[in-house]
Amino acid sequence: MPSRATFYRLLDRLGIVCGKQAAARRGDGSHRPEPPFTPAMATAPGEQVQIDTTSLDMLGLDGTGRIVSLELTAAIDVVSRSVLAAVIRPKSSGTKTGSRSRRHGGRATKAVDALFLLAEMCTPQPMRPHWALRAGAKDSDLPYAQLVEADERMAGAAARPVIIPEMIIMDNGKVFAGRAFMDACAQLGISVRPACAYSPTHKAIIERTFGSIKSLFSQFLPGYTGKDLTHRGKNVAGERLWRIDQINDFLQQWIALGWQQRPHSELRNPFLPSMPPRTSNQVFAAHVASSGYVPLRLSAEDRLRLLPTAWVQVTDKGIRLNNRTYDSRALNSYRNTRSGWPGKGQRWPVRYHPHQPEKIWLEDRRSNTWAEADFVYQRLIGDAWSEHVWDQATAAHLDKGGRTRDETAIARLVRSLLERAGRGPSRTTAPQPAPIDRGMQVGPTPVQDPYRGIPAPAYHSVASLPVMDVDPRQLCASTVRLALPGSPSHVPQSADGHDSASAEQS
Repeated sequence: MPSRATFYRLLDRLGIVCGKQAAARRGDGSHRPEPPFTPAMATAPGEQVQIDTTSLDMLGLDGTGRIVSLELTAAIDVVSRSVLAAVIRPKSSGTKTGSRSRRHGGRATKAVDALFLLAEMCTPQPMRPHWALRAGAKDSDLPYAQLVEADERMAGAAARPVIIPEMIIMDNGKVFAGRAFMDACAQLGISVRPACAYSPTHKAIIERTFGSIKSLFSQFLPGYTGKDLTHRGKNVAGERLWRIDQINDFLQQWIALGWQQRPHSELRNPFLPSMPPRTSNQVFAAHVASSGYVPLRLSAEDRLRLLPTAWVQVTDKGIRLNNRTYDSRALNSYRNTRSGWPGKGQRWPVRYHPHQPEKIWLEDRRSNTWAEADFVYQRLIGDAWSEHVWDQATAAHLDKGGRTRDETAIARLVRSLLERAGRGPSRTTAPQPAPIDRGMQVGPTPVQDPYRGIPAPAYHSVASLPVMDVDPRQLCASTVRLALPGSPSHVPQSADGHDSASAEQS
């Protein structure tokens, strides 16, 4: 092997950058725009909302029990620095199967997650039973009484404001640049402004917020990997990791309790700079007092229209979508008929939920109705599942030489994956290494056994206790003579310590 410096020069000649060199190259200012710089300015909540996706620098367990990296997609309000919505999704490359090396089972943040983010911005975050009471909006700096009067959904909500965006600033990633996200923003009356390519300074607020989330939240949970290999600990994958739904629950509580109620250095009164910085909820309450609050209520049909759309044909066997068959009696009037949409022929618009694929909804714009259809083999699974679990089962089935048309076999594999994930690690596998001590005690301190060293009693040699046949009125007397059957008389003592019998004789 050559020396370290020569080795890195060879890697640089090949265009391979790793470790500290990659971090230094990202911060060398090569992608920085030309000055002068203008900070993001807004005068009302929702006037500018920045949205982006980043790696959470953590490992977690997905629905099948596999260890995967995590991605975070969040929306930040520029005025109040409030985290309006956040969602965590697994990130995995999947597996290659088949003679053509097709990749199945890959997962990362998709366009549908951005649609869910829009719906979450317009809906109050409900409090969960196991959350701390301080995470509720009732005991926070939010104008709780005024908000409940304007929107009854705020009753019992978490301490997170509901802000309807007027303009969203996003990057040029395929998650947000797709047609589904643009159509959803147009439906809600939200304008979209893309940031310049390779210019993170155009949405610097959310970039800095991501760094705060990693330093204030991610690094205190097991499975923290750091931003690169130079900051990663040893045996991170061997720690006792949390499931993705549990990590998402921790994040939602931390946003309401730790972020929204934490003073922010940028939230100061420009006319009174000597005052201490304010929290995000305090700034939102000040703007509500001056500009008011108008809620946006999404009906069930509005939520369905925010879901992704697939144009499919309704045949005698039902609807074939993503290698699955859906059918119900509600589809009888749509089988082998024309939809009436220009250029679509017999294809109908169908809305589907990737995280809840048990049902789909067909939209009939002529009668403004929705037809619901169920997955025909849902009874074989019998539990909640997601598109990610189906992709993993499909990849395992193809590795065995199966086909994508074998829905029954794939459904049974989905059930087995869910059962295996519910059981946890197998007892026959090698023991996992102990969790790394991060300076914080997790769980109660172990207590010494107080009965250690004391021999176990011999229960066969313990005699039964005699029956105490005593008049209850004698128990209240100052001196009571207790005589147990089969035992000598017991002479009690008076309060001064002398025998009661001698006191009577005297």
